[in-house]
Amino acid sequence: IVIRLGEGSSEDKDKPGIVHLAKEADQWIVKTQYGVYANEKTITPLLEKLDLLEGELRSDKKGLLGDYGIDGNEGVHIELRREDAEDTHIIIGTQKIGYQDNFVRLDGSNAVYLVNENLLGALGVRDEGEGQRLDTNKWTDKRIAHLEVNDVVGIAIKQTINGAEETVIDIRKKSVDGKKQWQSVDPYAFGLSASKIKNILETLNSTYARDIIAPDVQEVFDTPDWMASFTLENGEEVKLVRGAKEADGKNYYVKQEGVGYFYLVPVSTLDSREKQQGNIFAGNPLKVEESNVDEIKVNDLENKKKFYAIKKVSSTAPETSTEGDAGDQEAQEEVVWQTPGGKKIEVKKVQDVIKKIKNFNLETIPLSASSPKGALTVSITKGGETKEYTISKVTTLDNGKECHFLKLKGEARNYCVTKVHVSALQKALP
Repeated sequence: IVIRLGEGSSEDKDKPGIVHLAKEADQWIVKTQYGVYANEKTITPLLEKLDLLEGELRSDKKGLLGDYGIDGNEGVHIELRREDAEDTHIIIGTQKIGYQDNFVRLDGSNAVYLVNENLLGALGVRDEGEGQRLDTNKWTDKRIAHLEVNDVVGIAIKQTINGAEETVIDIRKKSVDGKKQWQSVDPYAFGLSASKIKNILETLNSTYARDIIAPDVQEVFDTPDWMASFTLENGEEVKLVRGAKEADGKNYYVKQEGVGYFYLVPVSTLDSREKQQGNIFAGNPLKVEESNVDEIKVNDLENKKKFYAIKKVSSTAPETSTEGDAGDQEAQEEVVWQTPGGKKIEVKKVQDVIKKIKNFNLETIPLSASSPKGALTVSITKGGETKEYTISKVTTLDNGKECHFLKLKGEARNYCVTKVHVSALQKALP
């Protein structure tokens, strides 16, 4: 498809005001803009409109073509080339009698038709002063990644922190008992969430560049600080690299390896994606429920509060109305929470503390992230097994994200817990 405004020929592919779209390997690209992906959501409706085009004959005289803005030197020209079919050359007049109505003719014919379609708008023709301008950017797909999200079977994200390259995520989709599950190359202490991982992929896949530019400044990628690799089911990889910021600090340079152009992406957009990239763990990561917790200790070092609850289960004989009914009744269990000294604790207070821990939303962060001074310690006993956690004071990461670092005793890795969830736990402590 070649779209051009006014004078020129279909051979002027690089002339401003001309768009050359081509389908290669089932993918539309914009030949006049470095071969970037074309916006198929714009192309498909246009082709459908042209295929169903009908109109009312208004003139068949060559001398009147100029009145419709549709002679050889005017109008918007669309040249369609198809395999095993004749080329089609349509001209749309720049004069119109209403927003929705356009004049149309075929090249080589003087017959002008009035059609009830806003083809100029669909083609990206905008009124500008006394003339028109063809919006060539309308045809580009400015997404920085072009993924089929359901085909992604591997995600690896790395960042440069304090001059060293660190792994943020390295996960693979594998078959387990006939079902595909996400697993980490370096195992985590907590389970992964397929829905959260899909959301990260969809968010990255819908990240748009502000502009697409020629790859003239290779030096902006001399020290990349963020790299993401996505492995597809067919073995192909899509790799994104974030380079330096523009001089004004408003955009990052970003490239997809193997393509002949760079993206300029708003700093705020990529910083937001970076803050979300570690949100991959399933809900209730510590797997706490009132029914499975036998003992819970929380020591709030900041506020000098301690909470220690032990579950006691006692059996009570059923009350019977007659002596003969007692053998048919089962003993009833009563759950009581109490302190180590035997003092009874209100059940609702224990439930509230467990609920706040259950609500924790953990995120992965680079392994080298330091663990500042602890703010809380949490110990949970379930089925005779005790796990101990340290939660740090709040700290601000390089990307501006506020985190409390959670660390499981015996492991080197830190996890991020959002400030709001830790605050809620502290407030719940009696």
